[in-house]
Amino acid sequence: MAKANDDIIIIEDSDAALDNEDVEQQILDFDEEEEARKKKIILFGGITIIVVLLIVTTVLLLLFKHSKEQQNIDFSILDKKLDANKTVVVAPTKLENMIAKANYLYSNGSKEKALTLYEDIAQYSKAISEYNLGVAQLKGAQYKIALKTFQDAIKNNEKRCVSAINAAVCCLHLNDEKSFKYYINLAYAYLPYEINSPLYSYYYTLVNYYKKNYLSALNSLKHASSNTYPEAQDHLSAKINALYNNNYDAIDALEKLSDPTDTFSLGLLYARIGDFNLATNHFQDALLKEIHPIRAELALGLINLKAGHIKSATQEINSVTKKHPDKVYKYYPITVKLKNSLFDPQKAQKLYRSKIIKSQNIAFEKIFYFSPYKIFNANQTISYIRKGNANIYIDNVASAQKYLKRSASSSSVNAGITRAIKKALSMKIREANKELQKLAKIQPKHSILQYNLALTYAQLGDIKQAYKHFLRSYHLDAKNYLSGIYALMTGKMINKNTRKLKSIIADSVSLENDNEESDLYKTLLHISTNDYLSAGEWTDNSYKPRPLYLVLSTLIGMKLHHYDKAQKAAQKLTIEFPHDILPHLIYIDTHFYKDSPAKYVENVNRYLKKQSFSFTDLYYGPYVTRYLYIQENLITGQLYYLRKQLEAKLDTTTQETHEIESALALTALYNKQYEESYMLYNHLIDTLKVQDAYTLYLGAVASTAANHHANAIALLELSILKNRSFYESRYALALLYLETKNNEGATIQLGKIKSNNFASNYFDFNINKDELLYKKQHPQAQP
Repeated sequence: MAKANDDIIIIEDSDAALDNEDVEQQILDFDEEEEARKKKIILFGGITIIVVLLIVTTVLLLLFKHSKEQQNIDFSILDKKLDANKTVVVAPTKLENMIAKANYLYSNGSKEKALTLYEDIAQYSKAISEYNLGVAQLKGAQYKIALKTFQDAIKNNEKRCVSAINAAVCCLHLNDEKSFKYYINLAYAYLPYEINSPLYSYYYTLVNYYKKNYLSALNSLKHASSNTYPEAQDHLSAKINALYNNNYDAIDALEKLSDPTDTFSLGLLYARIGDFNLATNHFQDALLKEIHPIRAELALGLINLKAGHIKSATQEINSVTKKHPDKVYKYYPITVKLKNSLFDPQKAQKLYRSKIIKSQNIAFEKIFYFSPYKIFNANQTISYIRKGNANIYIDNVASAQKYLKRSASSSSVNAGITRAIKKALSMKIREANKELQKLAKIQPKHSILQYNLALTYAQLGDIKQAYKHFLRSYHLDAKNYLSGIYALMTGKMINKNTRKLKSIIADSVSLENDNEESDLYKTLLHISTNDYLSAGEWTDNSYKPRPLYLVLSTLIGMKLHHYDKAQKAAQKLTIEFPHDILPHLIYIDTHFYKDSPAKYVENVNRYLKKQSFSFTDLYYGPYVTRYLYIQENLITGQLYYLRKQLEAKLDTTTQETHEIESALALTALYNKQYEESYMLYNHLIDTLKVQDAYTLYLGAVASTAANHHANAIALLELSILKNRSFYESRYALALLYLETKNNEGATIQLGKIKSNNFASNYFDFNINKDELLYKKQHPQAQP
């Protein structure tokens, strides 16, 4: 049942209805007032008052015709006569004017004056009916007296249906649930007696609205028997349509009214349909007009958060939290969730196909996949040996020993690099990475070693470590342009400021002679800055079709709509790597890009079934293969079979299981096996010690999906420690802090995101309607 301190529908002749608490809550804030704000009371005043007043006038004229003075009473002396406690009989026409004046004052905001006048009317209105007297008392907030008056009106068979509705309203104010139900049921019982009334549909709407028969109420609004109270009917229509998420109908109903006070409600409705620009405009308008200022500013912050305008959202949430720390958590409790588009095959397909073309990160990961490993510099080792022998010849033993030790160490490292590269080329990326890490401790200033180590990190998806070692490799050898350019790419992926580095590399490359190598570096530089137009000449070269060259042609061709060139390059990749998954996924991207969603699924399934993959790259290889292949299986409906395949491999393999478990955890997540995914990621992180920032983040994604939000917070905090510029983790952590009512912590995380156009790949949030409803029904439980 609704409480008396909420907006309440009461009936009068000149106005219409608002809402009771239960309904108000379910539609999230429609016309909810601040706690200190007085109730909006809308009364149904005597429709037949003129007829009644005429009859009473005749009676009064007969009784008091000798008192001309009393019939021409001066309106200005009413207050004095009240003070004198004298009984005054007011002429009906004067009384009618008083009621009209009181209604005018009330509707125009002069509530105190209006209520005083209603009290005067109640004091002097012996000439009006019980029903109209009750209306005046109700407007004067005399709920107990008004209830008694409406009870008398019902007993006297006076407007029984509408009197019962207003009696129910009095009970709402008095928090009398039992009596409220009684009078609403009584009004329902009297409805048949109003069947011939033009207002029948309106009475029917109100009674069913209060009885929570919202569909019946909405139906009667759509088939109204009268256009009386159009504003009230439009408001009711908006509320009920909003309740059933008929948001466009609700917007239409409110916009008919052109009422400036509805700007806040319109903001909420536009937010629901995802029109964030219009929602923002209405919330800003509400703030200017001081309509629900706390909620408007908070809603504006949350809308900007949804839209990716992080800087604006941070300022607004921080501002309203500081100004109203005791009230800010009352209105919009949020619940963190994953995006629906992750799990719906059709939405996922649309997102995936767009992302494949637009995502700079995926383009970089494809480049890393096909990039060559580098072998040691044999000439340098020979040089060390020669220097050592020369020093021995001149009897400089100490110097000779120094050179020979360096040679032995370098030879050992170079041999180790060769072994690691063999493992990497066999798709045992993690094993190669471990070996290269050990070698880097022996020879930390080996530029080629640092490059190879960085490349394995990039393929494993640990982009922060890849950036660190690519940059170190470039600093050790300024001519190792590939390391420098890849440092640019990985720096962009983790939101590092790379402007200075880019300028240095670009200047150096521009001084090189024009040849195949410098052409490659310039093309990669253009791609690193998303300047595909400048990179376009690459697709016309006649160089030997190396794997890296071919993948660059597919990326450039698709970006510049040179689809024939992209398709030819993709075809060559599949010929060179017939058993690897990624080349065939690139083939799909370049050949089926025009297909309709249904045709795309059909063609992809048919194409993949023809291939004879070794799946070594899926089980042990680069992360990009696992991610893209799982996405293709999601949108083609093959996730179940992929999951079974991975489970079987996990049970039988004798090699490291890190990548298999990673693939299985991600597959389980997309297959909505949230608890399984959560457990797999925990094992991967806690037992197998795969603790890079991205794996920790994915563990938090699975924890959120499985409703282990506390675990998600812990994993995200660890992820940020691993990579402080990883925006995905900061955004997700901010949302979870908002959910736990820690706005200060949330704004700290959001403030670290140096982007005002950020979109998370996984995380989203909704307003927690259940919590709002619980707070309304159990106000004592509120903090």
